[in-house]
Amino acid sequence: MSYQYSVISIQYSVFSIQLSVISYQLSVFSYQLSVISIQLSVFRSQEIGWSLRARCGGI
Repeated sequence: MSYQYSVISIQYSVFSIQLSVISYQLSVFSYQLSVISIQLSVFRSQEIGWSLRARCGGI
């Protein structure tokens, strides 16, 4: 009985480790998404600035 219990606890610990790895990968992915969205917003603001400069005759 104790052998089965140890096997179950080992499987549970492996499962929890996999879950923590998955959550870590998800947090890295969300961080990359936020960086990409920041870069896109910066690019859009630069694009708006360029179009405004072009409209105002280029400063």
